[in-house]
Amino acid sequence: MSGCIFCSIVRGELDAYVVYRGHGIMVFLDKFPISKGHLLVIPEKHYESAHDSPARVSATVFAAAAALARIYRRNLGAPGVRIVTNSGRRAGQEVFHFHVHVIPYWGDGSRGRHVLSEEEAREVLEMLEPYKGAIGEYLDEAGLSASD
Repeated sequence: MSGCIFCSIVRGELDAYVVYRGHGIMVFLDKFPISKGHLLVIPEKHYESAHDSPARVSATVFAAAAALARIYRRNLGAPGVRIVTNSGRRAGQEVFHFHVHVIPYWGDGSRGRHVLSEEEAREVLEMLEPYKGAIGEYLDEAGLSASD
């Protein structure tokens, strides 16, 4: 969709720190993270929000978010992870392309929204690198893909 920042990322017109791409979804670092490792999971195809996307797309996006929460909790030791989406302006949605936030908490308190630095991005990408394949495996196990 023209003018959608996330569609521009999908098309490669805007840069993003991409963690995973496959199964019709993308996972990348939030440019204004709440905590170290704050990720966004989006379908590659444009849907306004959760209320607008087909069931298979929603299931794939949320399953990928669950896989990432599992990685943060089981493999990287995060004591807690939030998985959240906002549907509609009144719910706090700011980018009108369906997306789910995966926000790990590390027990050291939230820094609050801040601008993602290149150093922090590289640390998170390095931290997640060994587990990238687990996202696709989780989706394959569930038989899910957001692709047509």
